[in-house]
Amino acid sequence: MPNVGGPKQSRRRLLSSVVTSILIYGISICADALEIQEAWRKAGPVYRLSALRIASTFRTISQEAVCVISGTLPLRILAAERRALYHRKRSTALSAEELSIEKRQNSINRWQLQWNAAAKRRWTHRLIPRIDVWINRSYGEVNYYLTQMLSGHGSFRAYLHRFKHDDSPECPSCPGVIEDAEHAFIECPRFSQKREELKMVLYQNIQPETIVDAMLTSEAS
Repeated sequence: MPNVGGPKQSRRRLLSSVVTSILIYGISICADALEIQEAWRKAGPVYRLSALRIASTFRTISQEAVCVISGTLPLRILAAERRALYHRKRSTALSAEELSIEKRQNSINRWQLQWNAAAKRRWTHRLIPRIDVWINRSYGEVNYYLTQMLSGHGSFRAYLHRFKHDDSPECPSCPGVIEDAEHAFIECPRFSQKREELKMVLYQNIQPETIVDAMLTSEAS
């Protein structure tokens, strides 16, 4: 699927669920196999590609960031969850729904700990510090353009220069200043008018630590 155009995120997620169902078939029984390097080498890239397509993003993004942005549970955590469900069903008084909710919350808690400790893509963590708030949002789909802001991977000279697609990482309007996602969205005077318009919609100043929370307050935002 192309990053620009093509299905919306909801349709991409539906298609991805088919891939995931095939990929994790029988995982409740053999989840330990994913600890074997050869098994992980085969399953990991397929699962990652699915998350990339949901987020409509570049392959250069880190695994941690693409899972969060796309709302895709990391494969190792998903494998552990399915295995726990398989074994607990025989020894619990909880209903299947209650057990699923309990195990999913445990998985999200584990995922949050990993996200907090991730060394890569701290820009994305500043924007989306709490996974549960992000994945449980009632509205708002990501697309190619929004994901550029959330990931820092996109039409920013720092990113383009890093991969030798631009001669300089500096902002064309701010000599000596690196043009990354934070500079483009928060600081650069080229986009001051757009920031003012966004400020009027969100009813607050635009800051990395608050912009996503503000976006999730209403469907209009």
